[in-house]
Amino acid sequence: MKKYLYNLTSIFLLSITAISCSDFLEVVPQDQILEEQTYSSEAGVQNAHNGLYLQLAKNNLYGRQLTMDAVEILGQQYNMAGSRNENKTATYAYAESTPKTVFSNIWETAFTTILSANKFLESIEEHSSIVSAEKANMLKGEALAIRAMLHFDMLRLYGPIYKIAPSDPGIPYYDHFVTTNNPILPAKDVIEKVLADLDAALGLLANDPILTTGKFAATTAFDANPYYSLNRGQRMNYLAVKCLKARVLLYSGDKAGASAVANEVIAFTKSNTFFPWTTFLAATDAANPDRTFSSENFFSLSDYTLYTKQKDLFDSSLADDKIYSPLLTRLNAVFESNDNDYRSLPSWKIPVVGGKTQKTFYKYEDVTKKDMIFRLQIPMFKLSEMYLIAAETAAVPADGIAFLNTLRFNRGLGNLALTAGVTAEVTKEYKKEFIGEGQLFFYYKRINSATIPNGSASSGNVTMGKLQYVVPMPDSEINFQ
Repeated sequence: MKKYLYNLTSIFLLSITAISCSDFLEVVPQDQILEEQTYSSEAGVQNAHNGLYLQLAKNNLYGRQLTMDAVEILGQQYNMAGSRNENKTATYAYAESTPKTVFSNIWETAFTTILSANKFLESIEEHSSIVSAEKANMLKGEALAIRAMLHFDMLRLYGPIYKIAPSDPGIPYYDHFVTTNNPILPAKDVIEKVLADLDAALGLLANDPILTTGKFAATTAFDANPYYSLNRGQRMNYLAVKCLKARVLLYSGDKAGASAVANEVIAFTKSNTFFPWTTFLAATDAANPDRTFSSENFFSLSDYTLYTKQKDLFDSSLADDKIYSPLLTRLNAVFESNDNDYRSLPSWKIPVVGGKTQKTFYKYEDVTKKDMIFRLQIPMFKLSEMYLIAAETAAVPADGIAFLNTLRFNRGLGNLALTAGVTAEVTKEYKKEFIGEGQLFFYYKRINSATIPNGSASSGNVTMGKLQYVVPMPDSEINFQ
């Protein structure tokens, strides 16, 4: 944990303007100076708060590894055959140097960010006169939700297969700013703490402007300060927290609870026009396609290096042993050879340059018009997931099919028969809906799927179990327990 504390101090040093008085630095501890400077003004508080989102967008978290890279490789989304380093991740060889480094860095960055959230929560309490109680509640609610989200995703990655071993060791949980290692808790205890943080966040975010003015429009509810009310869809807002709660409840096996929350979110979207389904024309626009279906997203993370990552991972000019791309037969199977599905056509194309015969990934490709609201955004919580959770948890199979048909209709597909198998169809939709967003591997782990399609072969499956689904904790954590 001391290593995370050192990283946290470095983050503050980089994000806060340096103090010029060297004599003062010699007398007062540096971390105290940083805190006093940061929390001496409302702008400083906002900078510290916004720093949490900048950390979430780092490569080791949702800016790459937890969305389009490592966890997608674990979910067999790409062809990683051959001698490339990523093959070790694709074959779950966690003791090898490449995956060991990747997953150690994910862990370290996640818990550094958790410490940052805890430091923010404690500091804003200590400096309560700087912002109003109403504003502070919003900031604290978001920080609590970020803390919960990171703990949950670390549990999903490094924890046991919850469906069969909820009492097995999970991860430590940090709900205070500390410099020592907390004990590793049983997975079910981690879930309890995640849910407690989410409920606390929902209480603090009860007056979130997203509920009354949507995710983009500003409001005068907070003195017209755009930091609090503008672009709520780029924050861990009230509805995003609800979505995360539904995800957590389903992962824990509480289908009734997950169903209730997902249906609550769906009902809210039907009661207003804030989150319309993205149209075919918007998704497939020639110059400015909305490939991430931004109108449906409750929370999208801003990543100002997104298009660099698109080129680094998916660009058609990359060599075959460098590009992240599926085998065409596998991709056709995912979309059932149906280009009417407008998750397929705009995001997957055989490129005209680069000599590729397989389709390559364009979801995060830049658009022509640089002021489009969905530029530089990675989807985190989406309306489609709420429909999939509602379908999976429906008490009556026909109701589940109805939820699936609503989603399919809004993706250009026809209705399923009422006799279709809900589980099989939900699985198909997870494969289509979340490519490049990091959810498929966690879906497989949640349902404890015994096999998953081998992304590095045109046919056949990978046998899955504890050795594949449970990523080992870094040595740095285990050695200090």
